[in-house]
Amino acid sequence: MKRNTKYSPDSVAGVLQDIFVVLFSLSVIGCTAFLFFNNLNKTIERNDKTPVATVSYKYKSVQRKFLDRSVWDRPVQYSPVYNGDIIRTAPSSEATIYFPDQNVINVGANTMIQIFKQAQKDETSVQVAEGSVSVQTVGSKVAVKADDVSVAVEKDSVLHVQKFESAEKEAENALTPTGETSFSGSIFAGGDADRGSAVRGESASAGGMLRLTVEKGTAAMTALEEAGSDARAVRSGAAAAVQPTVLSEGDVVQAGNKAAVSMICPAPGARLINQYKRVLPVSFSWRSSFPDNTELVLETSRNRNFTNARRLSVKGLQEVTLYEEAGTVYWRIYAADRGARDESADSGKFIVLDAPPPVPLEPAPDRRFAYKGTIPAVRFLWKGNEVSSSYMLEAADNPDMRNPAVRKHVSGETVTLPNLGEGVWYWRVTPNYIADESVTAKPSEVSAFSIEKQKELPPIELISPSAIADTADGKSLAFSWKRAGEAVKYRLVIAKSESMLDAVVERTSDINYCELKNAAKTLPNGTYYWMVEGLDKNGERLTSSAHSAFRSRDNEVVLRSLFPPDNYILADTLCLDTRFTWKTNLEGEQRFQVSASEDFSSPVLNVKTQGSGIDGIVLPQGDYFWRVSVKSEFEALETPPKRLTVAPALPPPELVGIGDVVVIHPKKKNTFAWTAVPGADYYQVKITKPGLNSEPLYENLYITDTDVEMALQSIQDGDYIMSVQGFASSTLTSSRRYSYAADKAFMLKHLRPVELVSPEHNAKIGGVDAALNPGLLKWSSVEKPVKSRLVLEKAGQRGSVLSVSDPSFSVKLPPLTAGNYRWRVIAATGDGFDISSLQDSSFTVLPIPPLEKVAFVFPADGETLGVNFFKSNRSIVFRWKKNGDATHYVIRLYNEKKQKIFEREITASAASSRTGGDCTFEFTDLAQLSRGIFYAEAIPERRLKDGTLFQNGIISSRRFVIDLPKAASVETDAPGVLYGK
Repeated sequence: MKRNTKYSPDSVAGVLQDIFVVLFSLSVIGCTAFLFFNNLNKTIERNDKTPVATVSYKYKSVQRKFLDRSVWDRPVQYSPVYNGDIIRTAPSSEATIYFPDQNVINVGANTMIQIFKQAQKDETSVQVAEGSVSVQTVGSKVAVKADDVSVAVEKDSVLHVQKFESAEKEAENALTPTGETSFSGSIFAGGDADRGSAVRGESASAGGMLRLTVEKGTAAMTALEEAGSDARAVRSGAAAAVQPTVLSEGDVVQAGNKAAVSMICPAPGARLINQYKRVLPVSFSWRSSFPDNTELVLETSRNRNFTNARRLSVKGLQEVTLYEEAGTVYWRIYAADRGARDESADSGKFIVLDAPPPVPLEPAPDRRFAYKGTIPAVRFLWKGNEVSSSYMLEAADNPDMRNPAVRKHVSGETVTLPNLGEGVWYWRVTPNYIADESVTAKPSEVSAFSIEKQKELPPIELISPSAIADTADGKSLAFSWKRAGEAVKYRLVIAKSESMLDAVVERTSDINYCELKNAAKTLPNGTYYWMVEGLDKNGERLTSSAHSAFRSRDNEVVLRSLFPPDNYILADTLCLDTRFTWKTNLEGEQRFQVSASEDFSSPVLNVKTQGSGIDGIVLPQGDYFWRVSVKSEFEALETPPKRLTVAPALPPPELVGIGDVVVIHPKKKNTFAWTAVPGADYYQVKITKPGLNSEPLYENLYITDTDVEMALQSIQDGDYIMSVQGFASSTLTSSRRYSYAADKAFMLKHLRPVELVSPEHNAKIGGVDAALNPGLLKWSSVEKPVKSRLVLEKAGQRGSVLSVSDPSFSVKLPPLTAGNYRWRVIAATGDGFDISSLQDSSFTVLPIPPLEKVAFVFPADGETLGVNFFKSNRSIVFRWKKNGDATHYVIRLYNEKKQKIFEREITASAASSRTGGDCTFEFTDLAQLSRGIFYAEAIPERRLKDGTLFQNGIISSRRFVIDLPKAASVETDAPGVLYGK
């Protein structure tokens, strides 16, 4: 027993057992998954009830549940809807319910509704449990119920219902006693407060937000009141209906007293059809219960997350028009201070569908249909659009399409109509749009064709074979021709003479094609003639073709052009060296032909040749066709023409960012760039010295990019020329090509530190010049720094005298005082390379020297002024030589004891003498002088315009003596007795 139960993995029985178990398990899993999938997507059909509508869906996410069953199924497209059915949609799904009376209900995402329609009543009832619903009535009324609100939608009206649960409402409901719920609704229509307060009803509300919007027409809203104090009535759900409120176009009902904004149009999920322009004007209309000064924001976006949204402030507005392209547009409108996620906001989406008018294709405009006995059937074909569900084909005998003789509903884009009748017919196609039946469809243009009865049908047009029929190696020979209108079958006749009396082959075909097997056996080498007759159903001849000749050949004809191939592009410089080649086994006169036109009506070249090629051809730039023609005693054949383009050189590249001076960095490569040349595969770059035979200092003959990096540190400063030329490699359809070269002359300079130019190192600057005309600090750099600073410092003084950021190469100095100065420039290039000056430059400002002393002219040193001088002079005029730099002079007088007795400052202009170049000062106060020795001083001064003393002078002194005799004592006579005493 132990041996029998032991598992042996190496035994064949064990392996087969494992395989069987695995296969059985997989089959069970597959069968279960299949049954689960079928059950999940099961569609139930009923024969015991009459459908009241049909439902279509999007994304296959719609579910349906019958009133008397608890199982949900997934209906297929356009499945029937029965009385009491519940329809629900998943996220991102939509459904449309169509009723026989042309009423339509659009069901949004995450929505559940129930449909009621009694057989004996015309009115349809819709119970909205949650979500968004749009009701469009045409043939009858529709009653919409949500919570304890009932709305009767009149004919030709559109109502939008939105009902959503919210956390706030659920919290309120939790605090409300059982059986006591309330509904407080408000109507707002463009700020009409009177109407808003007129409708106030209390009814049961299951919680959440309820919003009713009338886009078109009218509706009657009824809210149910609780039955007063009768608790039993409340518990049993008894309620009394209040007086209905009529809602008109543009009215909005919002559950609760909260301010809100509601979009009236476009409707949620609307499909807007654009028949005319690339963009469609979309009118947005809304109603708001917010105060008039509240800022409202309207946003539209191409995605549901509103990234890259278009934001528009619509404060004080109730409508606006935006232009939208085809696609899905998401929108939301909200109060700016509350945000888009607030309960008072409204949002939705619509789809813009491009629906251009149909384009007629067949019959072609002005086409003629000829017949002899049977009116032909006419096939109509047009190009429609994806939005149209069907088309209406109209045909009339007048271009205005009045009273059309034919009106046919077509589901596709083609239809065939028999027995239209003889005459001129005009036709057009009008699309039908189920997505929006309110849109007036724009028809196609009117196209015309004619049906004419003729005594004889047009001759049949033959297509193949051509002049030479290849019958080598047992090949079949195909004969084809164009169809004849009324022909039921065709008769092919092949004869050896033009009279067609000695027929070799006679075949009948039901189609416009006949194939002759092993043609060489039936049609040995020779010339033959063939024709085709069109026969009616009785075998009577309706029409025939003219006879056509062909020559059969049981050996293969070789005549084909080889090089250049078709659509070849040949550089004009290579045309002379290009050899045109072909291959042939025909004998006869060969001619090489080139023409500017494909039909060779205007040949450019027609040369007799031998062999299988020709070269040395020169063609101007342009487009040509070439072929080889062989003419023998029996036939003339040509190769199919091949297009040839003789192209000029490619355009030159443009050098980018290369200035007149190129700076070489010590530790960095230089980058040179240029624009791409169309068609170029690579480029050649050279740098040479100026001159015709200069050897390249740099050369790169294969660069696939449009820039190159060069290490130029080994090249000396100087003038150079850079040349860039584009090249295109040869391909199967083009020869090698090159562009014109782009040359650029420039100067190479190695990057060096900043050079301090002026003043020179250790220069000495006069004190006067430093103060009155300070001059400039000059520096230079091979490359203008991106960041720089100039600093000037004085020895013995803290801080800098001058500091300038990003200065120019020449900076004006401020007035400087005597002392030693040093300056530097700190600079860096764009890549951070430090090019600051290597060392500071110094200069010295000398002290301001005193003005040279003046030379006294009068009085002379030690001169005596006696009686004779004063007899003729009542003043002393001091005179001295002028000092050219002096602006003022100071005159002082001292007595013998060196005591100053007089001082005065006079200007140089006041001291200038009009008669000579000397300066003078007239001293008139002689009473201050007496007999004795005196000293006179003249001091030159240089003052600035503001009067500041800038430069003093050396004192010039003169000693002079005043020598006057002493006065004798005065003796007077006795006056006597004066009168009156």
